Amino acid sequence: MSGADHIYPGGFDQLMRDFERRCRSFKQVDAVIPPADIDLDALHQEKLPQLAQPGAEGSPRYAQAKWARLHAELEGESALFLLHAMLIAILRRRDPPAEAVTLFIRVWREKGDAMAGELPVRWLISAATTFADHGANGDQRALGMGLSLLFDLIKLHDSERRLTGKPGNELFRRRRSRVRPSLAFDMAPYAIRGGDLDRNMLARLWRLSRQDTTIRPLGKRMLEMVMTDNRSIFARTQRLKGPKPQ
Repeated sequence: MSGADHIYPGGFDQLMRDFERRCRSFKQVDAVIPPADIDLDALHQEKLPQLAQPGAEGSPRYAQAKWARLHAELEGESALFLLHAMLIAILRRRDPPAEAVTLFIRVWREKGDAMAGELPVRWLISAATTFADHGANGDQRALGMGLSLLFDLIKLHDSERRLTGKPGNELFRRRRSRVRPSLAFDMAPYAIRGGDLDRNMLARLWRLSRQDTTIRPLGKRMLEMVMTDNRSIFARTQRLKGPKPQ
């Protein structure tokens, strides 16, 4: 395939150049990483005050500037959420310090139920992506990657669908034509009525979430969101299937 045929100009070489450019390490990371034995319970109870100065100032290459911007964004929330967000930002960059990995895992090991129950979905997805890259074992990395891809693809698919103006909890009207467009890569279409691709996908992720206590609260919360929100492609697929015979 020639470069001119690539959907993304420059192909994967350009994608990787762009990705690596965004992964440059922060400077002065040590200034924003607390001691490894910091009291997470106390941090959870502490509310972030309003900053005396706006947080958008300073070079984005410096960890303190990122910390200030996150502080402004999370003002009034738990100080533990700021630490968590800052650790994620650090761990997305190249060559993060081992202390950041250790502290991220400790936050979820000791405060996982609170984090899963209180964080908005944006930060749940970011946490899953961070587990994919820095999980302490294979189960954490596999579930983190699975959850991250699951939610990213739901967002991508349903954002395109949103352009039609159709609410996520409404089905498109079926067309009676026997002629159906082909799928990408000439894949066989999913059997809406009898297929179990969606069920197996979720079941595998649920099984992974039960195998590790550290990431379990995150997996349980995110998968229960898929199980209960009627606006995603998973809910629409179930409605198209119709009730199962008893």
